[in-house]
Amino acid sequence: MNGQNLPGQPKSYKPIIVIIVIILLVAFLVFIMRACLRSRLNSPTNGPDTTAGGTPPGTGGAFPELREKPKPSFRPYKGCPPEGDGGDRALNMLKNRVDEGNYIPVPFEVVEKLPWPNTTERKNRASWSSNDASTIKRYEGTPIVVEGYLADAREEGPETPNCHGADHDFHDFHIWLTQSAGEDRTNSIVVEMTPPVRANHPNWTTTALRQISRDQQRVRISGWLMLDPEHPDQVGKTRGTIWEIHPVMRVEVQQQGRWIPLDKIS
Repeated sequence: MNGQNLPGQPKSYKPIIVIIVIILLVAFLVFIMRACLRSRLNSPTNGPDTTAGGTPPGTGGAFPELREKPKPSFRPYKGCPPEGDGGDRALNMLKNRVDEGNYIPVPFEVVEKLPWPNTTERKNRASWSSNDASTIKRYEGTPIVVEGYLADAREEGPETPNCHGADHDFHDFHIWLTQSAGEDRTNSIVVEMTPPVRANHPNWTTTALRQISRDQQRVRISGWLMLDPEHPDQVGKTRGTIWEIHPVMRVEVQQQGRWIPLDKIS
């Protein structure tokens, strides 16, 4: 009878059961594949495990969130202690660190887009909430190197980190780094040369920096990432962020395809 059911015999459900089992197996395999894909996309093992706590929005995961930050080193400068003579002493100490680091290349736009809590603006660090302090700590104190162009350089006046010293040797150099040559300061990153570091670099002068700016030479700035909460009113006007490279520890200028230290440029 070719396996066909005879009249009065019970109908066979084997083909239907086989089809149902196949459908269930396919659905299960699809579920497993999707779960594995989600796990792979969210796993930190796709690259070096250098992050702690995720990445800031808008950076594409490019900022290196180090698990451990180098401990700052300080030394008195011409009688002025690292904490300065007033103001936010914790901030002053960060500005006056003198240690070198293993600088990590970070794209300009990543630094310029780093977030910060607006509740930290114009407030001493001692008054920050624990959540705000933790947010800033994720990024601050990272040794970074950023490439760009100089928009301008200016010598500042007496300030609390430098014990309000009136002499040239006690003044910071305020420098604007831009992503493109000839760009204005609207979206710039402020980078600052400090007296304790400048003391070891006699060729670091505003004259040399302004010449580099006029010549539109590409530069590479290495130093310590720091949040300066004192200038939120300048964002979108003369800077793009209150994150700074402060202090600057190295400056290199691109000449004929090579990076030349500013110290060696006459």
